[in-house]
Amino acid sequence: MAKKTLLFCLLFQIICMLSSSLFFLPVFSADEKPVEEKKMDKAIWLFKHENYEEALVPLQELRAEDPQSGMIAYYLGVTLKQLQRLKDARPHLEAAAALTPKIGNAVPELIDLLYKLDRLDEAKGWIDVAEKEGAAPSQTAFMKGLILLKEDKDIPAAIAAFDKAQSLDESLAGMAKYYKGLAYLQAKDLSNAKEVFKEVVMATPGQGLAAYANEYMDTISRVEDAAKPFHGYAQAVMQYDDNVVLMPGDESAISGISEKADWRQSYTAQCDYNFKFGDTASIKPGYSFYYGKESNLGFYDMTSHDVTLLPSLYFDKLAITFPTHYNYVTVNDKGYLSVVGISNVNNYMVDRVNMAQFSFLYNRKIFLWQPNPAEERRTSNEYIGSLGWYRFFAKNKGVFSLSYVLNHDDAQGRDWRYFGNHLIMFSTIPVLDRLKWTVGLDYFNEYFPKRNVVYDKERYDNILTVSNLVAIEVFKNAEVLIQHSFIDDCASLGIYKYRRNVYGAGMKYKF
Repeated sequence: MAKKTLLFCLLFQIICMLSSSLFFLPVFSADEKPVEEKKMDKAIWLFKHENYEEALVPLQELRAEDPQSGMIAYYLGVTLKQLQRLKDARPHLEAAAALTPKIGNAVPELIDLLYKLDRLDEAKGWIDVAEKEGAAPSQTAFMKGLILLKEDKDIPAAIAAFDKAQSLDESLAGMAKYYKGLAYLQAKDLSNAKEVFKEVVMATPGQGLAAYANEYMDTISRVEDAAKPFHGYAQAVMQYDDNVVLMPGDESAISGISEKADWRQSYTAQCDYNFKFGDTASIKPGYSFYYGKESNLGFYDMTSHDVTLLPSLYFDKLAITFPTHYNYVTVNDKGYLSVVGISNVNNYMVDRVNMAQFSFLYNRKIFLWQPNPAEERRTSNEYIGSLGWYRFFAKNKGVFSLSYVLNHDDAQGRDWRYFGNHLIMFSTIPVLDRLKWTVGLDYFNEYFPKRNVVYDKERYDNILTVSNLVAIEVFKNAEVLIQHSFIDDCASLGIYKYRRNVYGAGMKYKF
């Protein structure tokens, strides 16, 4: 038994020695590949595993060694393309598309590259080549649609190309429908665009494409609402005012400090109708009404009627309007103020998210309650010029604005003639889908060049207003409003100094 075991161990050692010695012998095979083929296989393996930087070096070496290889030119071109080196990729993909034997995907890849380089005429030339050769017909049709859409010259042909791509390859259906929806949108065919985007959402629920389609559907709905000729809203707010003061800068009532708190019922309504004359002009008449009822201090009850007319001209990036209005205010059921105004407002879209604004306004203000001292009479001509900048964000649901306003009021009474500098900032922030927060900061400096006759002092006012409004959509077109405003007037004359907080809550319905 021991001899058998010893013999078995000896035999096992001999076998191990022989097998290990094979590693030191040269290996020869009739099927061994040349070094170039091994390098190419490695480069393709690296490319398919998305190691583009590592694949680039051997492909560049192979391309220098064999410039007539369409396969090498193709893989070098698509590798550079993946690395976003589009201009460097172009000559290699052009070579791959021209060399024989042809590489099947070379022409579609070249068309896509030229599309990204915005070389649309050259891309269309290669589409003709692909259609004649029958190369990747579904991809070619899809790229043709993209190029026609980007050119924005023949939208029906772009839609037909997307339909053809979908019929040839059902796996392209989602993308083809999505871009078909964009084509309808570009052609301002909102109803068909909406239907196509609905199909995308139903076909690919929960996917990224569906999310984009949903956003476009929301945008189309907002555009459709904005395109309706008749608009308006009604609003009711209950307010608490801890200092029912009629501000010197307000045209809503006479001056004076109450230093009394009160609850106020506030009702506002507004409507307008837009008559459009094609895409370049419109005229919009409108009317707005305000009524404020104090619970205890009835002397401060106020109504305001405002009739407006808004002619507008529309250009590529510029909108020019000439608003005119007539405003009539009563206090305690007695006529207090009558205003006629005409203005010019110019809005220029710098790009998709930035807008510049310049405006000029003239008001003729007639105060129907005139005090006995001539120096205190406020009937005037008012001149206002402003510069503003608007920045849209959160897919145009939010906006930030910064404006500077310069105005001059040449009141009949020297005590009310002033120059004003106004700095206004506000932002509307979409916190949630149904919740928006608007915050504003307003600084107003009034300088009165004439010495005040009544108090025999120089007068100026620095008025700071901070406002917050939270709007919560409870159902379509209906919002709950929560408001707060803080006003601080650091006036040089003590009678005009005050601080004030106004709190409010109410409802708003838009139609």
